[in-house]
Amino acid sequence: MNGSVWAYIPVALVFGITPGPDVMLSVRSALASGSRAGVMVALGAATGSLAWGLAAAFGLASLLVRYPTAFDIIRIAGATYLALLGIWTIWHAGSVDLSDSTDPPARRYTWWRAYGIGLGADLLNPKMGVFYLAIIPQFIPTTSNIFTWSMLLMAIEFTVAVACLTTYALLASSARQLLTKTRTVTWIERVFGLCLIGFGVRVAIT
Repeated sequence: MNGSVWAYIPVALVFGITPGPDVMLSVRSALASGSRAGVMVALGAATGSLAWGLAAAFGLASLLVRYPTAFDIIRIAGATYLALLGIWTIWHAGSVDLSDSTDPPARRYTWWRAYGIGLGADLLNPKMGVFYLAIIPQFIPTTSNIFTWSMLLMAIEFTVAVACLTTYALLASSARQLLTKTRTVTWIERVFGLCLIGFGVRVAIT
């Protein structure tokens, strides 16, 4: 395997493991609606990340860098989206029954809605596109086909993102049986909600 690939894998791992909005959404969904909901959020987030990678490969993401107004519109929309999810989580804190350690039969939302939540969080984050524009070119050999290598590195990042986010979701789901006290559940959800609002504020001001 080319040395550039081996050099890129640790970067993708760090990017995937580092807690962020994707992790918070996956964990919260797994706690609220079971492992499958958490995994679907993870898949949605990874798909959104892949979409930004494709946009970067085709040069579309660079347009956002050239036109700050378009970038700011998407950025503010993403910040608002995260903040609203955080407010919704705080508002409904304590309404989730975690006494059953298995996936509940009546989920608060369908798996596809969970997928859409993860997808939306990433698609409304233009900094993902900027990340790809800044990082991926550094790992493409100078004599290689840029598009082919971009696809390869994005496939690696997608695989790593799915693995990391799914792991977070499964770990959260396995903790359901330990979270049977309503007060504990309520405070955990409030913390998740505040974190999502915090991520939204960070996206808006940076």
